[in-house]
Amino acid sequence: MAEIRPDLDAMVAGLPGVMGALKLEAEERKARVVAKASLHIDTGEFIAGLKVKRHTKGYSIVNEDPLAAHKNWGGWNERANRYVDGIHAMEAALW
Repeated sequence: MAEIRPDLDAMVAGLPGVMGALKLEAEERKARVVAKASLHIDTGEFIAGLKVKRHTKGYSIVNEDPLAAHKNWGGWNERANRYVDGIHAMEAALW
């Protein structure tokens, strides 16, 4: 009788063909984030900070801009003394 390895998902996830497909998907999702963020360009640092990073079993989209969280989700602006809405561009990678 055939047996299914308990670690089969982890083994398959690391195969070259799978990794290639995951990288392509991550790049396409990054393009969605860039498209949404491009509507809100001020300094360009948010878009410049977007990177696709490889991990052992896949890829992720990260933003290395130190103010990325504030720009994306908004927050209190001390200089303006008011709440500022975020651009919510990272969420574009989820659809």
